[in-house]
Amino acid sequence: MKKVNVLTEWAPLKEVIVGSVFNQSSHNVDLSFKVFFNDNVKDVFLKNSIKLQQKLIEERQVDLDNLASLLSKLGISVHRPEKLEVISEFKTPYFQDFTSPCDNPRDQVLILGDKIIETPCIWRKRYFENDQLKHIFYPFFENGSPWISAPRPMMKDSSYDISRMKDNINITQSEKDQQGGLKEIMFDAAQCIKFGRDILININSKNHELGLKWLKSIVGNDFRFHPITLCDHHIDGMLMPIAPGRLLINSGTMPSQLDKLPSFLKDWEIIRVDVEHKASYEFNLSSVNIYANVLPISPNKIIIFNEGETPDRVLTSILDKHKIDYIHTQLRHSRLFGGGAHCATLDLIRDEKLEDYS
Repeated sequence: MKKVNVLTEWAPLKEVIVGSVFNQSSHNVDLSFKVFFNDNVKDVFLKNSIKLQQKLIEERQVDLDNLASLLSKLGISVHRPEKLEVISEFKTPYFQDFTSPCDNPRDQVLILGDKIIETPCIWRKRYFENDQLKHIFYPFFENGSPWISAPRPMMKDSSYDISRMKDNINITQSEKDQQGGLKEIMFDAAQCIKFGRDILININSKNHELGLKWLKSIVGNDFRFHPITLCDHHIDGMLMPIAPGRLLINSGTMPSQLDKLPSFLKDWEIIRVDVEHKASYEFNLSSVNIYANVLPISPNKIIIFNEGETPDRVLTSILDKHKIDYIHTQLRHSRLFGGGAHCATLDLIRDEKLEDYS
């Protein structure tokens, strides 16, 4: 019987999901959007709604399809989300929005050991996104993988902890007035990086703290969680382990924060990811240094990406120096869509067993 099995970021990859941006809807700039993209979005660029150009969506979809084809040619079994054939407006008692495709499947699903753990994203728009993955998860569940979902948040304005937000985004007085209410469990699986028994988790709000407490309550004593504050939410654009003892880091944001890493990582080799930054947009959902968001497919072998058809020469020179094997794929508009090769995929099976790397 086949169950999911993922315990690190680097063991040989056997099965994976690759995302889709088919039928991407406009972004409703509400409080949940402001909280989710606090580090990278500036108020000067924000409107009530942001619509991405259809050409950019189509180019991104082509590149995701090519990434899926590349992984398949490498002998990795590839799954895809169901297509979002119709953009539907939905309404809860507390908010309304439009459905969105599952472009970054790693964000809301943590595959930990043989467990499928769905996490409650802070961004309201993504409320029903994981429905597009259920056809993939059911066979694993039927074969014995526990399937667990976090408590469903109401996502009122009062549910959000905005006390640690940067001031680059305007929070309205109405949104501030709601801050006295109950804070809820809201966090993303992409805030976690797996190192066998040790899991690094980015914590930057009361919502995250509650998420960590919930995670600890369901996974038992096999894992040790290490809370750390490096960014607003997702940590896989900050650093990525590619083999035992080797850590790629975001050269723009991590060098000044290395002292925050837990003691078990202090002796790991640190390799800085430097790239030439060519593509730019007025509006971005991730940092300029997103290129640390690589996808390891086996120890010291990774999928790298950039906007072009050829690999970035600065990055490849670094990887060559450290004898890291790489395969390049074009993945345009990664900053605009908020995800690189790691975010745009979700590991389902890696060939490994639980080990202690600390």
